[in-house]
Amino acid sequence: MMNSNGRRIAWAALLIVGGAVGPRAGLAQLPATRLDAVFPAGAAPGTELELTIFGIDLDDVVQLQFSHPGIAASRKMVDPGPFDQGKQPVENRFVVSVKPDVPVGHHTVRALGRYGLSNPRTFIVHAWPTALEKEPNNDRAEAQEVQLPVTIDGQFANGADQDWYQFAGQAGQRLTIDGFGRRIDSRADLQMVLFAPDGRIVAASQPGWSKDPFIETSLPTAGVYRLRVRELFHGGGNEYPYRIAVGAGPIVAFVFPPAGLPGSNEEYTVYGLNLPGGQPSGLSSGGRPLEQLKVRIAIPGDILGRMAFSERLDAYQFALDGVEYRVAGPQGPSNPVLVTAATAAVVLEQENNSPQTAQKLVPPVEVAGQFYPQRDNDWYSFDAKAGDVYWIEVWSHRLGLPTDPTLVIQRVAREEDGKEQVTVVATVDDVDQRYGGREFDQRSYDPAYRFTAPADGTYRILVREGYSQLYNEPCLVYRLSIRKPEPDFRLVAVPMDVSGAILMRKGGREVVRVIAARRDGFDGPITISAAGLPAGVTAPEVTLGQAANFTSLILTADAGAAVGTGALQITGKSTVAGKELVRVARAGMSLDALQFAQPFGEIPSTRSRLVDFIPVSVSADEIARLQVTLGDGKVIETARGGVLKIPYTVTRQDGAAGTLTGFPIGLPPNIGLPQVPIGTNNAGDFELRLQANTPPGTYTFYLAGSAQGVNYSRNPESAAKAKERQDQLAKAVTETQQKLQAAQQAAQQAATALTTSTNEMATATQAKTTADQLAATTATAQKAAMEALAAATKLSAATPNDAALKEKVVAQQKEVAEATKKATAAADAAKVADTKLTEATTKQKLAQEAKQKADKDQQDAQALTQLAQQEKQRADQRAQQLQQQSAMRGYNVNFPSTPLTIKIAEYPVKASGTPDKLTVKQGAMLDLPFRVERLYGFAAEVTTQLVLPPGVAGLQAANVSLPANQADGKLVVMAQPNATPGVHNVIVRMTINFNGQGLTLDQTVALTVEKVEPAAK
Repeated sequence: MMNSNGRRIAWAALLIVGGAVGPRAGLAQLPATRLDAVFPAGAAPGTELELTIFGIDLDDVVQLQFSHPGIAASRKMVDPGPFDQGKQPVENRFVVSVKPDVPVGHHTVRALGRYGLSNPRTFIVHAWPTALEKEPNNDRAEAQEVQLPVTIDGQFANGADQDWYQFAGQAGQRLTIDGFGRRIDSRADLQMVLFAPDGRIVAASQPGWSKDPFIETSLPTAGVYRLRVRELFHGGGNEYPYRIAVGAGPIVAFVFPPAGLPGSNEEYTVYGLNLPGGQPSGLSSGGRPLEQLKVRIAIPGDILGRMAFSERLDAYQFALDGVEYRVAGPQGPSNPVLVTAATAAVVLEQENNSPQTAQKLVPPVEVAGQFYPQRDNDWYSFDAKAGDVYWIEVWSHRLGLPTDPTLVIQRVAREEDGKEQVTVVATVDDVDQRYGGREFDQRSYDPAYRFTAPADGTYRILVREGYSQLYNEPCLVYRLSIRKPEPDFRLVAVPMDVSGAILMRKGGREVVRVIAARRDGFDGPITISAAGLPAGVTAPEVTLGQAANFTSLILTADAGAAVGTGALQITGKSTVAGKELVRVARAGMSLDALQFAQPFGEIPSTRSRLVDFIPVSVSADEIARLQVTLGDGKVIETARGGVLKIPYTVTRQDGAAGTLTGFPIGLPPNIGLPQVPIGTNNAGDFELRLQANTPPGTYTFYLAGSAQGVNYSRNPESAAKAKERQDQLAKAVTETQQKLQAAQQAAQQAATALTTSTNEMATATQAKTTADQLAATTATAQKAAMEALAAATKLSAATPNDAALKEKVVAQQKEVAEATKKATAAADAAKVADTKLTEATTKQKLAQEAKQKADKDQQDAQALTQLAQQEKQRADQRAQQLQQQSAMRGYNVNFPSTPLTIKIAEYPVKASGTPDKLTVKQGAMLDLPFRVERLYGFAAEVTTQLVLPPGVAGLQAANVSLPANQADGKLVVMAQPNATPGVHNVIVRMTINFNGQGLTLDQTVALTVEKVEPAAK
């Protein structure tokens, strides 16, 4: 038992039914673009959406790359601000378009930035319309309304966040609610609860067949239903997005049998929900009745070594071969189900729950079975001859199921009275070691055993599983294979110390661990080569040594390597039964950010899965801070017991500093060298002391140089750009302040001018009032004078001879003339006053307008100044942050060395000169010559002795010590008169002490002892 309890707990629930970024310096390597999440995590065909990316080291991400050409992205742009030139990109936000012909399913997205092409994250294209979560929707009253069918994209902002949705439902409406967390690489562990219109709980989610939460129900009444979604363990943040598909599309629970022969097109039974044309199966999963559908599934003839599955596959599934199958439905296709490649003709499990009813098998054969019903134990039997060899293996956990199978193999014999005599040959559980390190825990619970029949007879196999003892689940299927050994291997490549993507700095090196799943006892060497690398990056071939389970491929970037990106492809070649076998490695990655750790540490495994490829990018300008070189690039040879002195050099960039410890990775067993203390040295050497039990072979190893306190400046260009922005805004603040001062002065001047014009208008108004009053008075006087003149003229006309009246007329005429003169003058003065008032009014209006404009200009200048100051404050903070970030500081980083290949021979000598056959007569002597060629600096003496096979007597030879530097020697063999006649395979044994390690080299000679008859008396 080796994987996390958390996964077991989550899967136990299935059987019942059926971030924040840490400090950069704490991570395992120098910056490399890392994508932690995208939101939303999918879309419908023919739609456009705005997508936000989250992660680490997303500096200058200008492009998103999708695995399907029909999905494209461009940076989101906004109108420029007052201190910008042209439209401005919104950091880490993109506009994504999905063409109508993009197939439904799981695709991938990667981000390309300053630190290369990132690891992938899952982007799902779903047939149903998409609804984005809209806050606030944190309680029942705020439930967000959606229309079915729908795919909802949401995100848990924090641990307390819970999201509510509501939709209209009909009585009897069948509904599936499928949550996506694990399948989109999210940290979210969803919990979903469906509430009826009256508030009662209709259903709560349990982990479904995809290991994500799932609800299947029929709605009890018509009305508005509400769905509450929360994070089970109260997690939240950027790494907690989710998707929920609510509708009635087809759902596949499992397919049976789970495997088929390559090149076949057989009938399978698909079990699930909402299957078009599906019929009741009589099976239930977690209380849900399952439908069944008969289909034909084609298994490609070239499937061996290939995996064609679009959804998530975990690390322990990396060695499977298989294809996916989906059921088409009116609301879109179902989830994919994996159908694997069988190793022999498939038979179905029959009733076999006891040893007495064991199902008879004829190897080679593969059985498709189920750990069902509850407490199911399955028994099988087969016949074998003594010495027959079979591989007996179970696949179930590797099929993605929450199972832990065990094999019990028994020999069954019959006593004379007919009673069975049962002997347990083997009990087999999971025994794998973790070869992928913390990045890729490939261990599985599935058992495998190399069976050699000890005698002719009948053998029984018990297949059982722990979880099915508690739960009644038909989906717990398995494959049992009994086959003749067919040696083979599968490979997976995993970047070390990084999370799925590799950034090469000029002159630098990175490591890809290549893990082998050796099948059926294959223990031969595998030659590992790389292709698809960007120009200027090389990776010399390495040898995965005999019986070794992993090796390391070292990628090196030339000092002049140009910026670029490639898709790493790794191939393994070996010879099996005289034929070359070629396997392309799959790619794997850690889903989590990796903290710095030295090699060989007991570090918990991270989340991991298979990916489509490993991107390798070359930095545009960064140079590797340290370079460690082993040897001179030539293969070094020695033999068991040899001592190899390995020179190293360390090249450090100016100011790199750092204390370096080298950890040898990839050495053969039984070499006691846990680490090499390089310290601050720039050159030195270390010894490899091989033991007598060090296995011969070819091995490629390197030093994982673990450096502490290596000075590194992170993205100084961004700090320089931030400083430019800071200076630009400082200048803008000065300019806006100057404009504000000018606007303030202009406003003051306008205010003064308005006051002056207002005073002038008041004066003009008063003058006009006075003039109007005078004009009115004089006009009245004029009228009175004229009326008096008219009266006097009338009287004078009546009495023409009255002189006094005539004089009065004359006087009145003078008075009228004087009054008219005054009235005219007053009227003219009133006109002048009116004109001056009009002018003053116009002047005041203009002054008011000028004052209003000046006030607005002042307000605008004040607002612009405040904006400039705010922008300047942000720019100051940003510049300070980036300046601190780009300052030289000590990082703890792993720097791999160049690889070095060593060839280990069995012996430091070559023996020759000994004939294959010799003859001696009883009572005679013979010389048994031998020659020794010393190799690898071995010059000591060699002790030689004759070893007789059992049952042979009468042959003697004194031991011979061949002195140092002497090549030829002989054993003098004396055959006594009673020496055992016949052909005897005697051994010439050479004993060697090589650097304190005792080695023994045997040569076999067919020695014929001829019988000598006694002389006749």
